[in-house]
Amino acid sequence: MFADTDFMMAMLKDSDWLKQNAVKIFDEHKNNLRTSVSVIIEVALVSKRLGLDTQQAIAHALELAELDELNYAACMRAAVYIGKHGLNVFDAFHAAYCGNDAIVSSDSAYDRLGIGRVKLEEGG
Repeated sequence: MFADTDFMMAMLKDSDWLKQNAVKIFDEHKNNLRTSVSVIIEVALVSKRLGLDTQQAIAHALELAELDELNYAACMRAAVYIGKHGLNVFDAFHAAYCGNDAIVSSDSAYDRLGIGRVKLEEGG
C-alpha cells in the first residue's frame, strides 16, 4: 500500500482532521506501507510551511513507510542539510542526490556543505 502526503501529515501533526483514520490504517497496515521521495519532499515543504521541525518530520515519515535504502539515505542526508545547515528543501535534496559528484550550480549554499561545485556564474 502506498502512503501519500495526506497520510504522512495526518500522522505527523499533533492535530489533524484525518489523524484518527490515519492511525487506524497505520495500525492495520504498518508492515505493508511504502512511499516515495516525492512524498518525503512534500512532507519537508509542508513541515517548513507549518513551522514543524523538518528534520524530525522527515525522520518520522521514514519510520512510517518503507523507502528503498538508497533513497532512504538520501532523504536523511537532505533532512540534515535542512535542519543543521539551513538549506531550502530543494537544494537539500539536490545536494543529497549529487553524492560524491560536483554539482553545477550558481547557488553558493552548496559551498558550506563541502560539496564540490562547478561555479556556473564563473563559467566553470
